[in-house]
Formats: sequence, structure tokens, C-alpha cells
Amino acid sequence: MSRYFETYRSHVINAQLDLIGHMNIQFYHTAISVAMQGVFQQLGYTPEIIKEGRGFAAVDQHCQYRSELMPGDLIHMISGIKDYTPKSITVHHQLFNSAEEKLSFDCVMTALHFDMKERKVITFEQGTLDRLAELKLQDGEALHA
Repeated sequence: MSRYFETYRSHVINAQLDLIGHMNIQFYHTAISVAMQGVFQQLGYTPEIIKEGRGFAAVDQHCQYRSELMPGDLIHMISGIKDYTPKSITVHHQLFNSAEEKLSFDCVMTALHFDMKERKVITFEQGTLDRLAELKLQDGEALHA
């Protein structure tokens, strides 16, 4: 059973196109931003917890653009916990052309667990560490390399 979970679903609109006529790279990263809300939810980070001041700060991304996305394409993103430490998570995001089930974008992102009021990195609570252990991808679990 895959530990990936869907974190984003949409379609490409004309306002997202660049001069070449395909989806502009800024919207791939917008999809990740939205998808991270789904990751937070899987970890038990409700909007209330985030409003209290616990959240995440992205510190590293490695991305590959695999195939074009064109206007009207239906798209979805799946995400999985690639790794974690007591103070960080590394998430693997994969964005697909839904109709073709074709991988369009692949990104590994690391974020630090952050006290947004104190502006410093903090340790996860034990319940979150337990959940991260449950969700962590196993070797070879990536749907597309």
C-alpha cells in the first residue's frame, strides 16, 4: 500500500500560461504551497494549531519539470513523507496530468518545524513524530523516479 496521499487537484487555466503557451513554473510552486496544507493536515496541524503559532518554513527544494501542462489539463498532486528528523520534514511531491496519468513535475522539499512567534526552529511533539513514522515512505515506494 502506498503512503502517498493526494494533496492537490485542479486544472490549468489560461491565466497560468507563459509566453510559450504552457503552465508557467510559478504555478507548479503554487500547487506545492497548497499541497503542503494537505501534508500539515495529515500530521494533525489544523488551522487552529497553525494560528497558535506552530508551522513550517521551507528551506530546500529540488525540482524537475518532466512534461508540459497545457490549458484545460486536469492535474493532481500526491505527496509523501520522504524523511524526517525531530525538527524537519522532507516531502516528495509529484504533480500529474490526471487524464494521462503522466508525471509532469517532481519535487523534494525540506521544511523546518517552526515557532512562528519566536521565529525559531522547534522539536515536533511525540504524537507528530509517531505520525511521521507511520507516513514515512519506504525504500522504493516512489511512484515515478
